[in-house]
Amino acid sequence: MHNMNKKAIYKFYADCGRMGILEGVLISTKEKVDMLIESEIEVYFGEVLGKHSEVFGKIEKEELTFVSDNEEAVRVLEEHDLTSGFNPFHYTSTNFSLSGKDDEDFENMIVDKIIELLIKSK
Repeated sequence: MHNMNKKAIYKFYADCGRMGILEGVLISTKEKVDMLIESEIEVYFGEVLGKHSEVFGKIEKEELTFVSDNEEAVRVLEEHDLTSGFNPFHYTSTNFSLSGKDDEDFENMIVDKIIELLIKSK
């Protein structure tokens, strides 16, 4: 079992049917990845697969694959900026809200910040 707060490398792969595929290599923590999946936040990627493609949706467990939490591997990726492709944490959300909170707060907030708030409020 790996540490929830330890940085790790993940592969992102989302099949968007005939529109195409979103792929990426990213660094995150197990805690953030788990929260992204559990919270069912709809990530809004925009028209990333061409005009009128409007790609958005919840991130499914199968779409984020743990690769390694080897500290040296993570360090090399960070140091040389080798993460690539689509990272769902770097986009905004569609209509995310917390009960009792003003939804406006989340409108232009990137998913990574929303996840951090959710983890803090646990």
